[in-house]
Amino acid sequence: MSGKNKRIPIINQSYMNKQNQQKLVARRKKKLLIRRLTVFSIFACIVIISFTLTLKFQKETLSDKQKQLDELQVQSEKLEKEKKILQDEITKLQDDEYIGKYVRQEYYLSDEGEIIFTVPEDDQSDESVD
Repeated sequence: MSGKNKRIPIINQSYMNKQNQQKLVARRKKKLLIRRLTVFSIFACIVIISFTLTLKFQKETLSDKQKQLDELQVQSEKLEKEKKILQDEITKLQDDEYIGKYVRQEYYLSDEGEIIFTVPEDDQSDESVD
């Protein structure tokens, strides 16, 4: 018998077809699994990046709001001091004696028999010497 005439008989052809079908199905399942994992990975990356960016922007906003709060607290303290000064001034202005002194100082008004002398301030006298 020559090598050309020899044929190898295929035993259990149906078994081999079944095995090939199973391998084909397994490859398709593997391919689909890889596609699903790829899509899931891309989706997970997008979600993680969006959460990270959101946290970053929220942190910046919180920092800006904290600075604004600090500035407003300083302003509030200044206004509280000014309020106290004005309340003291209101209390003083309810006293007739204080009102009399205040008017005489600020508007150069005098009582009967008083003479008002104006004295130049130090800054003005220094400038005239130069």
